[in-house]
Amino acid sequence: MKNAKIQAVKEFISQYAGIMVDMTIRDSKSFTFHFDGENNNAMIKIAKYFISGNAKVEYLYDSEVDSTMIFVDVA
Repeated sequence: MKNAKIQAVKEFISQYAGIMVDMTIRDSKSFTFHFDGENNNAMIKIAKYFISGNAKVEYLYDSEVDSTMIFVDVA
């Protein structure tokens, strides 16, 4: 993904979830969205968005680093 597209996706997901979200690309169809702290509403909102598109989604909050991660694998 080009930088402008990555930024556009991050901005869209951040706006959609109502919290500043960062994104890591794991490969061409696998992404990790992450944000500081624990926000179950934002986590579930992002997960449901991608699940509705038939993506495989896993998420977790890591209290040791105070970060929430949403792992998305697009079909």
